[in-house]
Parts: sequence; C-alpha cells; structure tokens
Amino acid sequence: MQNRRSFLKAGIAGSVFLPTFADLSSKAEEKSVAAKPREINIGIVGFGGRGHVMANAITRSCKGVRVRCVCDIWKYQMQRARSFFKSWNQEVNGYLDFREMLDAEAKNIEAVIVTTPDWVHCEQVCECLRRGLHVYCASPMADTLEKSAEMCRAARTTGKLLQIGHLRRSSPAYKLAFEHVVPEMLDRLLFAQAESRIMMWPMFSVKRPPRLEVLGKYGYDNAEQFMNWRWFRKYGPGEVLRRLASQADLFCWAWGVPPHSVTAVGGRDIFRPPRENLDNLSSVFEFKLPDGSAAHATHHFATAYKRCRFEFEEFNGVRAILHLSEFYGEPKADGPANYVRRTWNSSHVEYHVEYKEKWRAFVDKGWILPSDMDRKWKEICEIDCGASEPEDISSLCPLNVKWDKEKSLQAFHLENFLAAIRGEEKLNAPAEKVYASMVAAFGALRSAARRETVYFKPTDFTP
Repeated sequence: MQNRRSFLKAGIAGSVFLPTFADLSSKAEEKSVAAKPREINIGIVGFGGRGHVMANAITRSCKGVRVRCVCDIWKYQMQRARSFFKSWNQEVNGYLDFREMLDAEAKNIEAVIVTTPDWVHCEQVCECLRRGLHVYCASPMADTLEKSAEMCRAARTTGKLLQIGHLRRSSPAYKLAFEHVVPEMLDRLLFAQAESRIMMWPMFSVKRPPRLEVLGKYGYDNAEQFMNWRWFRKYGPGEVLRRLASQADLFCWAWGVPPHSVTAVGGRDIFRPPRENLDNLSSVFEFKLPDGSAAHATHHFATAYKRCRFEFEEFNGVRAILHLSEFYGEPKADGPANYVRRTWNSSHVEYHVEYKEKWRAFVDKGWILPSDMDRKWKEICEIDCGASEPEDISSLCPLNVKWDKEKSLQAFHLENFLAAIRGEEKLNAPAEKVYASMVAAFGALRSAARRETVYFKPTDFTP
C-alpha cells in the first residue's frame, strides 16, 4: 500500500522528467510565433473590377498582409476602396495619383499590387520597382511587347520581385496536372487545345464619371474610353491579349519550350458597328521539341452570347487526355472540370490489364480518383477476365485536388507572391517566365493582321 511519504517521493522523482510550466509556455509561444507569418504592408494602384477582386482575396484569405494605401484616378473608386477596407477594420490612405502615393508611402510599404488598365502597367510597375518595392501586376503584362520586355529588365536590374497575374500557375489543380499528370500519365503529349469565351457586353457608362480635365490628364479623351478602354486600339489589343497570353502560357508550360511558329485568323465580326479591337481569334501554334519531333496547339477566343466566363484546356497524349478548367460555366454538362480520360483500348482485357499494371498506381499516389468503370471492375481486374461488351460507364478520372472552394485562385496566387517576399517560396509566375507567352500572343495578333505565318527565333524570347 502506498503511503503519503512514498507518494511524494514518486512525485518528486517523476518531476525530473516533466517539463516545467515555463518550458511548456515558452514552447507554445515559439510555436505560435512560427505559425504567424511576418506582416507585409502593401499598396494597391487601381481599384476597378480587378482591384476589388484583389481586395476580397486579401481580406478573406491571405494572412500576414495589411493594405496601407490605395490609389485610383477616379475619386469615387478611391472612396469605395476606403469604405471597403473600413468594413474590415482597416484604415487606408487614399490617393488620386500613383506617384503621389509612392512619394508619401514608399517607406511604409514593401510591395504594390497594380490592377490598372494594361496600357499603363509598364510606367507604374517600373516606377514601383525603382523605388525598391516588389510588384504584383495583373495580367497581361502590358499593351505592347516592348513594354513587357522593359518590365522584365526593370525587375532584373532592381533585383525586386515581379509577379504577373497568370493565376493558373498557382492553382492546385494545374500544379498537380503539369508536375505529374502531363509528364507521367499522358505518356507523350501530341496535341493541345484551349478555348475562351466571354460575354457580349455593351459599352458601359455611368452617371457621374470623372471630370474631363481629370480624364485628359491621364490619357482619356472622354468617359466612354475610360469605361471601355479594352475596346479602343489606342489602349492596346484588349481582352483577346489577356485570354490568349494566359492560355498560351499553359502550352509553354506543358512542353517546356516556347512555340516555333503561329498562324492565326481573326476579325471584328460580332458587334455592329464593329469595335476597334478583335472580338474573335483562332490560332495554331507549332512547337519543335528537343527530340526533333513536332507538336501543335490551337487556341480559340470568341465573344458570344453566354452569361458566364467559359474557358478550358485539353492536352492529348498517347495514353490519356487531360481536361482542365478553372472557369467553367454552369452547368458542367460533361462532369468534373478537371479530369483525365484514358484512351480506349481495343478490348476490355487490355483496359483492365492497363488499370491493374499502371493506372492504379496513379490512384495510389493520390493524383487522380478512380473512375466509375474502375470502381466497378476493381475486383474483376485482379483476375484474368475475358472480353465483354463495352458498357456506358464513365471513364473520367477526376484530379484528386481538394481545397476550400471559398478560396479563389486569386488568393492562391497572392499567397505565393507574399511567401516569395518572405523568402519562403519562389514566384510561380515571374515576369521572365511569363514573357514567352507574351511573345506568342503578340505573334498571333501579328499573324492575324498580316494573314501569314509568324516564325519565332530563340532570341525573341529573351527580354
């Protein structure tokens, strides 16, 4: 029987091996500090549609970031930005001119997010870089290839980070697809296709636009140009450049080389009277691979009667077809937006043998989920089976990607930018890497204008 004396002795002996309360509290504090990222102060230049999307992503999903200042040439938008952040208990300083903002805030912030019209990206991005600030720039880089190259050189000269808003490069689904599915599951990639459709929106107008003297100061002749700058040639190629550059970037990512040539046709056929920029464009890219073979990719951009954004990409390999889409209009008639479809073999025997010997390994690695057909034949494929009649069962294998659906692609891309500033990650879409897609996109526009094939030289892709 244990008496009081023996109980105390056992307690004292056991306390030698137990951490003190001070040790436990200090370790908990260290863990809490490690889990909390270093706070980064940023400014936002431009608070239109894309600026508001950025603000939502920052406040709802991104940790360790604080918006200190916002700039917009339209006083209404600047005040709207201040009201938005005030609703999140954040006081921000508002400015009407980005240089005025930098003069007052450059020492108080570490990075700037630029979400202004494409034609002023170069001026604003380069100025921010020269002032020692890291920059996140909405896509596309700029309205001309020369300005895009200048931005790359400015980032290289200053040593500051320049992330371009090609959101798919930070998507969990696309990272899984291009790190594992394309190189290991498709076998040899033969052909790719991409499509982007946008809604036919009218020319926008507002009751109280900025004053004419303000618009003239910043390069706009009138309020119509200010509200609808994407459709006026003086401000760049417009929406077609943004969509084409973003998806051509995926072609370069898939094959690991820039295109060798492009042939494109397009027109201003949808609107009456026609608008200044292209409203449709079809492009065929040719890729020369290191092994001497060739591959092709097609891209289609169209303005159509559709009430939601619709974009997808397909990569056709010898063994399977990869379908990707982060912007897929509802309803999804053909199943999940991101999936792999195996090419059909001549008999069920070959199908089951391939699943048993190869495809199940991909499921076991967690890259894909089994298809309905795989689930049905899970037991049968363990034994030899004879040929049978094909059944109408889905052979789509969804990519095994799970994340909070409330978290937007914009948030993933911004988080990568912030982590790169802290030195925790590398940029997913640095300007130097994205520049190849700008060369490809401007090559397609040049081909459509000249009605001839445009060939690229290796030096074209060096800014």
